[in-house]
Amino acid sequence: MNGELLLAVNAPAILVVILILAAAITYVLRDWERWTALSAGVITGVFALLLWRLDVVQLATGVVNEGTLLTTSQTVERFGFTLQLHATALPAMALIFLIATVALLLAARFPQGRSFVPMTLALLAGYTIWYLVTVAPVDVSLILPLGLIILSALSAVALQAGRPVHAAGPLRWMVAPVLAFPLFIVARYYLELAALTPEDIAPQRTAAVLLTFGLLLLMAPVPLHSVAPATAESAPPLATALFTLLYQMALIFLISRVVIQYPFMETLAPLNIWFAWTGLVTAIWAGAAAVGASQPGRLWGYLALHDWGIVILLLSVPGIRTWSLVAFLFVLRSVSMLTAATGLAALEHYVGSVDPEDLQGAGVRLPWNSAAFLLGGLGLVGFPLSAGFSGHWAALQIIAASDWRSAVAVLIASSAAVFALIRMARILYGPLANPYLRREQTFGVVMAVGVLLLSVGLAVAPQLLNVPVSRAILAFGS
Repeated sequence: MNGELLLAVNAPAILVVILILAAAITYVLRDWERWTALSAGVITGVFALLLWRLDVVQLATGVVNEGTLLTTSQTVERFGFTLQLHATALPAMALIFLIATVALLLAARFPQGRSFVPMTLALLAGYTIWYLVTVAPVDVSLILPLGLIILSALSAVALQAGRPVHAAGPLRWMVAPVLAFPLFIVARYYLELAALTPEDIAPQRTAAVLLTFGLLLLMAPVPLHSVAPATAESAPPLATALFTLLYQMALIFLISRVVIQYPFMETLAPLNIWFAWTGLVTAIWAGAAAVGASQPGRLWGYLALHDWGIVILLLSVPGIRTWSLVAFLFVLRSVSMLTAATGLAALEHYVGSVDPEDLQGAGVRLPWNSAAFLLGGLGLVGFPLSAGFSGHWAALQIIAASDWRSAVAVLIASSAAVFALIRMARILYGPLANPYLRREQTFGVVMAVGVLLLSVGLAVAPQLLNVPVSRAILAFGS
């Protein structure tokens, strides 16, 4: 199947229309969770393959195959907005469709709620529109945060999954985008004022500060971090991993777009300083908080937050090498989160809950899925022989080159999180509390072993990601 098929038709329209139709159909058939998840996984997998096979250079230069120029047939224009399949968004879109494919196929074995499949497809349609917007009534980089509010609201609804639990965790998804959006609106005013008075740098400086704080709020660091552990504690694991990765991938894309479009931010606002301190505090706090987390979902949320803090800290270091490492680290983060989510979803499916008392000794009957949860968690703290080890080690080297004390503090926080995982392992592989607990079924074992092999494989041979990371950097450079 050739990726140029997407260029032979109106690609934005095809992507969005098919996803919306699939979301509507799967919503009607939502009682058949396994079959709708499998069908949706096939659709997203085909889109991921098509997007991956598109040539980034051809899209960047506007030339396809034998010199055929991309025409306006590749755009959708409605209400002052223009959607176009462009090279910059291509790697991010391919990655989110691939992540969604994995999550949907796993959900066919471990259902995540009747609304998971249709809401996932609806969110993918929304994120597709979000990535493909090239022209808007106002500056695109300033209106994209509004789209994140809408997408976060949809995610909050989907994460509740009809469970009779407190919805505060999922609803916190909307806090950061709602707080950040007004800053982007005011920044737009100062940017227009700067264009009218180019000799005065005060409006540019104010706009740079507002944009910096807007981006920081969107990243939901400490003290806005509660969304990560609270959601992981109450929401379905696969849904939590998928929607978190979709949002954070979009956020990294937005940061790169804003920084490139407004280069004065690095000189007129302490962008690097704020990112460095925010990322450092987030990583340290999450590592320390993980020690006190006994519920596995909440522990996983703190581990993911620790890893996210390192990503934020890494974004404070300028240079193309840093963006390469951010792309590399995010792919490894995706693998670790999905590995942990697979194990946690299986534990929840077989045990019936993820309370520590109920999970006592569950690893005796569910050894492979328990190992998947633990190895995924270790990957999020960069433990050796886990997927995240190479990324964390490279990140610590870059951070240490700027400030060795920050690298040491992050390493200590990671060590604290490892001790929390050791305590969880003692619970899972301790004396069995429920003698009637079923053993893993063959298909569940195969899925667990698959994600375990993927994690260990990337730990042993991280160079397997050289091609995807190179494509991402080439696209951003276009």
